[in-house]
Amino acid sequence: MTVTIGIPTFNRLNILKIMAKSLYASNLPDYCNIRIYDDCSTEYGNAELKKLFPTAVSILRNSKNIRADKNMYIMYKDFLNSNDDYFFNADSDIIFHKDWIEKSLAMILKTSGILSIFNANSHEVTALIDSDLCIKNSVGAAGTLFAQKRLKELMVQFPDIKDVRGFDWQWSRYFTDNGVHIFCSNNSLVQHIGYTGQHSSYFFDFGRNFEIETVQEGQIINDIFEAFIDECKIKRLREAREQDALANDFLYHIKRCIIIIIKYLLPKKLVKKIKSLKHNRN
Repeated sequence: MTVTIGIPTFNRLNILKIMAKSLYASNLPDYCNIRIYDDCSTEYGNAELKKLFPTAVSILRNSKNIRADKNMYIMYKDFLNSNDDYFFNADSDIIFHKDWIEKSLAMILKTSGILSIFNANSHEVTALIDSDLCIKNSVGAAGTLFAQKRLKELMVQFPDIKDVRGFDWQWSRYFTDNGVHIFCSNNSLVQHIGYTGQHSSYFFDFGRNFEIETVQEGQIINDIFEAFIDECKIKRLREAREQDALANDFLYHIKRCIIIIIKYLLPKKLVKKIKSLKHNRN
């Protein structure tokens, strides 16, 4: 049995370093093949990626930035050209439970061949199976483990990369509509530590019931959460200032319009009368 760990990357070097360190600190068996798919990052190149992931069997770098959905598509296509049995869709902004791979492979045997180990708060549970598993109508790509047969089936339905838009939503809908349950672990075995990306901005997609195993992990999550809150405050303050400026600007133009109407459209005698009344009042 072999497992591809596909890691899509694009900039965010500080978070990628945390992710790589967490991955290698987990109990990673020899049958796992790490494959990197870089979407033309500008912060680093292949040399830096090789340093972060020294055991990677391949590093593919796009010649131009094609964004997250199409990069995901390329990962899946490339996996089907390998002889690996399972594909794990990692991400550059997650950290791992120490026994994530062992527990994932044990649980997926009880599923349809699709298992998310990231119980994201943004995707609702539709059915509780047992103490380990639940079912959802949709999951994000990050943290999802696929049996080879499921990705083969999926790519038949999406033969052209041009049709890919919101790919994890697309394949979630396809499987659900065709009666293939999407399973999810009740206890997240990975945790999201990023809140900005090509599909999200200032949104903290939190993994439920993730077990913090070390002080370092707790500090990482705390630091990321604090940064997220600070960024939200800055964003709200910026939006409030922009709204105030727009409101003031709007009122200014309303006043100017009124003055123009009075000055140019009303009869001159009426304008003089209004000025005279104002003068007498003063």
